[in-house]
Amino acid sequence: MWTLLVLVLIISWHLLNAFSVSVPKENYIAHYGSNVTMECNFPVGEKLDWSALMVYWDKKENFLVKLVNGEEDLKIQTSNPRIRHLNNKLVKGKSLLHITKVKIEDAGIYRCLIGYGGADYKRITLTVNAPYSKINQRVKEDPDTSEHEITCQSEGYPKAEVIWKSKDQDLSSKATVKYAVGQEKLFNVTSTLRINATANEVFQCLFQVKETGENTTAEIVIPEKKKPSEVKRRAYFGIIGAVIFIGIILMFLCSGKRNAINMEKV
Repeated sequence: MWTLLVLVLIISWHLLNAFSVSVPKENYIAHYGSNVTMECNFPVGEKLDWSALMVYWDKKENFLVKLVNGEEDLKIQTSNPRIRHLNNKLVKGKSLLHITKVKIEDAGIYRCLIGYGGADYKRITLTVNAPYSKINQRVKEDPDTSEHEITCQSEGYPKAEVIWKSKDQDLSSKATVKYAVGQEKLFNVTSTLRINATANEVFQCLFQVKETGENTTAEIVIPEKKKPSEVKRRAYFGIIGAVIFIGIILMFLCSGKRNAINMEKV
């Protein structure tokens, strides 16, 4: 479909060599959930002649914008409400494709074709990243083996490698990692390290994305064991407090009952 359209435009306009589309950037990088605007430029002259203008944007040969003689195809426009063409910038020779709340699926190669006395097109590549900005942690001790199970979990894109360290020692080979992909195509990465550790020992889990060079690190400190006497003391005071609380409630109930009986006698 796209190839046929290009051939038709090239044959139709003899001034093709005198007309060219340019792009200020061939590659765009957007974070997941952000907005991005991609731009193609073309020569307008003194004043834009809408009747001679044709603008097309596509991705994988699926049209995202189709504007002919100043009229945009509304069916295409409403098929994805996050994508719209900024028509008001055409008078300045700028064709802008604006995408809101960028998703992983928006990544890929886009093409803008513009016909205006001639015809030309350019390719633009959009890369979408989702940093592993929030790392959830969990520390659990196995009562049978006294080993500590340390877990780090996060979501992002592209797929991240998890590196474990303690005192500059790489412990990654001792860890297990699980990957899952959600509806938004984000990677859910969970890595667990089982190791003998002492109280206050510090471990780091690092989510590393080689494609982007982005690293996110979390620090986990092994908590101290609660002393048995301390646990017993807390339990003792908890029981005493509960008994006192129940006693106060019973006193109020008995007092209210006596008052009610006295009132009946009167």
